[in-house]
Amino acid sequence: MNNWILKRTIPAWAIVFSAFFGANSLFGSPFQGPDEATPAQTVPPVVVPDTPRSNNTRPLVPPLGPQPNEYGEPNPGPGLFDRFREGSGMVPPEGPQPNQYGEPMVLPPLAGGAKKYPLVQIGGVFSANSVWYTQDEQNIKSAGDEPTGTGFKRVRLTAFGSVSENIDYRMQVDFAGFGRPSITDLYMDVKEVPLLGRVRIGHFKQPFSLEEMTSFRFNPFIDRSSQFLFNPVRRTGVGFYDWDEEEKWTWFFSAFRGANDFYGDDLTDTGGVGGAGRITHCFLYEMDGAEVLHAGASYAIVAPSNNILNIGRFGGNAPELGLIQGQYGTASFQQNQNMIWAFNMPADYFQYFHLEAAMVKGPLSLQAEGDLVQVTMSNNAKNFNDKNLKSLGTSPIAGGFYVFATYFLTGEHRVYDRNLAVFDRIRPKTNSAKGNPFGGAWEAAVRFNYMTLNSQQISGGKIMTPTFALNWYLNPYTKFSFNYIPVWLEAPNGLQLTNDRNSKQPMYNSRADAYGLQAQIDF
Repeated sequence: MNNWILKRTIPAWAIVFSAFFGANSLFGSPFQGPDEATPAQTVPPVVVPDTPRSNNTRPLVPPLGPQPNEYGEPNPGPGLFDRFREGSGMVPPEGPQPNQYGEPMVLPPLAGGAKKYPLVQIGGVFSANSVWYTQDEQNIKSAGDEPTGTGFKRVRLTAFGSVSENIDYRMQVDFAGFGRPSITDLYMDVKEVPLLGRVRIGHFKQPFSLEEMTSFRFNPFIDRSSQFLFNPVRRTGVGFYDWDEEEKWTWFFSAFRGANDFYGDDLTDTGGVGGAGRITHCFLYEMDGAEVLHAGASYAIVAPSNNILNIGRFGGNAPELGLIQGQYGTASFQQNQNMIWAFNMPADYFQYFHLEAAMVKGPLSLQAEGDLVQVTMSNNAKNFNDKNLKSLGTSPIAGGFYVFATYFLTGEHRVYDRNLAVFDRIRPKTNSAKGNPFGGAWEAAVRFNYMTLNSQQISGGKIMTPTFALNWYLNPYTKFSFNYIPVWLEAPNGLQLTNDRNSKQPMYNSRADAYGLQAQIDF
């Protein structure tokens, strides 16, 4: 009788014992990483006697105790059902692993198990900025009073990963944008599509400009150049991109809606469509990227929504420092204004022509880009007031360029990604740490930017803005920056009439100075 009870109770207690530890692991118990050596067991395995087993199975054993990872924290463990699966389950790699978007992978696959999909990683970035402006009297009359203040330029959270071997995704929300919060990236990538390579669908940066395609986190200045006002930036659409096997050529083409709100949506009766393309070539890539020579060209054509074109609608890039306060469209909204702009132009479509080049020679790097924007004004006077009628049927051309140089005082170099033809994260030779508080990478940079919105009937003004910068990369994920920008604003004939500028303010030749500080961390 006792033997009968023993034979039936021991298996039951063994299963309960194993399930307890499996459930404990499901709610946070650690497990060891794939590359760690297995420590000696301190608890003998519990073997179920007289229990028939199929070939190639193992007896049930309790889980091992917590195993610290390289960060001194326990690793997350597999779930309850992993304890009863035949063979070992899939485990994620330990520690942050970079992916093709230049962001670390910090979370394991969802819910454990033999399948590694869906895969979720979390990233983010914030930039705390302070800006100061000094203006002469004529500049205040032209651009209005530029406010001085402190705020968060960007506060972004990102989820990205894969749902299968051939489908990636990226979702990013900015809590400091005009929409508060607003959508920045929201798209899927379908990989290994015949003839097309990788197909991207959603809300994403359109293929245009080296400075634009490079993440703001890895650009050497607090804000992009004034040419940013011309770029199509993020739009909702579909595109495809790829690179050759030798990693010299890249290409990216897209079709998109001509304008979107802060959430990636666009509704319009007329216009509102566009297309863009970018082709690049890496002529030189030596010494693990310490020597690089890059060139590229972009083109875009856009029919603006409802045939209305605005250049310089939002502030912060001409000159290249700015913050916002409040939510756009509310009484609390305030921003640093662009000092040149052209509003409410009756345009059937406009075209971007763009060239780019960059060189890295050890700690020295050079980069330059130029734009021409041809606007084809509408011949239809419907829905336009009298002050716009004289612009109908004309083809004004706006444009500009920038050139900059950077130099790492500590010997690092800018990091070039050959697959995406952009610049990537700086890797300091040493990090700021205890005993070395001023370690990290130190970079000096200077940029000259010129932009004009004067052509035919469009009189938006000209601006020249040198930028002097000093950057301190404490480690690959933390950066402090200082920028100083003297501003020269030029009006046609010294004084531009309000009517030609399509705004409430006249424009005068004038001067201003802008100063900026930024503390940035991303993960």
